[in-house]
Amino acid sequence: MIFVGMDVHVRNSYLIATDEKGQVLKKSRVSNDRDALAGFLDDLGAESMRVCLESTTNSRPIVCFLEAYGRQAGIDLTADVLDARRLRIIAESTAKCDRVDAAAICELARSNLKLPVCYMPDDEVFALREHLRSRQDLVRVRTMLKNRVHAVLHRRGILPPEQGLFAMDGRMFLKQMPLDEAGREILDRMMRLIASLDEELTASIRSLRTLSQRPRWQVEARRLQTIPGVGLITAMTILAELGDWRRFKSRAAVANYSGLVPVVRDSNDKQFRGGITHRGSNHLRSVLTEAAWVSIRRVPKYQQLYSRVRFKRNAATAIVAVARELLEDAFTLLCKQEDFRYVPTSADEPMTDTRSDREIAMSVAG
Repeated sequence: MIFVGMDVHVRNSYLIATDEKGQVLKKSRVSNDRDALAGFLDDLGAESMRVCLESTTNSRPIVCFLEAYGRQAGIDLTADVLDARRLRIIAESTAKCDRVDAAAICELARSNLKLPVCYMPDDEVFALREHLRSRQDLVRVRTMLKNRVHAVLHRRGILPPEQGLFAMDGRMFLKQMPLDEAGREILDRMMRLIASLDEELTASIRSLRTLSQRPRWQVEARRLQTIPGVGLITAMTILAELGDWRRFKSRAAVANYSGLVPVVRDSNDKQFRGGITHRGSNHLRSVLTEAAWVSIRRVPKYQQLYSRVRFKRNAATAIVAVARELLEDAFTLLCKQEDFRYVPTSADEPMTDTRSDREIAMSVAG
């Protein structure tokens, strides 16, 4: 068995290969193209090999290449991506250089320790994630452009109509509003870009709706949408970001993976509980939070949780707690293969309008 440690960068990587006794067989910096990586591995002449690398943006294509290389060369090759944040030997190293990191990774690969290996999504999950994150990028760009339109009017002392600028009446207001030459040119340009983004977002939704009808996603996506507040985008985001949800052992494990659990530090009889860890997917947390705002107006138990936490802390913390509960309930539905149902009890509190609470939460978060 040959063990290889890789310290990966954008254009190249530093590789170290050792045998089972830790004897260095080869080490060099290699370009991240297929021929260069294959050349390094060919020189080792191994029948079985384990390659470990840190988690980076380009970890997945490298792992895909390594696995394909192993199949093509007839080598028993295992490629693992290690979670660098959980590897203290790397994360807290005082000598941060490529050779040291690659050697540390190689030594870990050679050990019999249970290493923190990152989940690598398959092609379908990866494609779904790309679709959803691309849509989120488009939404952010459109929001930025809409803010610029408001800024154009604000700098000229023009108050927008109460019904908004981007509905039918608002667009007519913008079209008929007398402006100076620069303001009119900038405003028209922004509105053309917004219209173009609207078309792209419509096409994106159409693609996601088609994906949701595939056998892999159809049943689970429909099941998740039985949760009040969870629509197509939220359901598909949960499925995409969790990937193989069967790998999670409990509801708490799913919440921890999503970064919706608080930071906890214990020392003797003292305990510190801070904000959430923010690990995992920012996209998933954002979508769940938006869904939670709708759910608390429709599901009594979410409303009760929100009210209880808001009374003790604040609105921002409360809605995050609801987002976590919503994700855990979604995981339970997938495990039990059941649709969402909630049986009201006599202890349920009357539902209240929480729109002002959301404004408070956004001001706290900002």
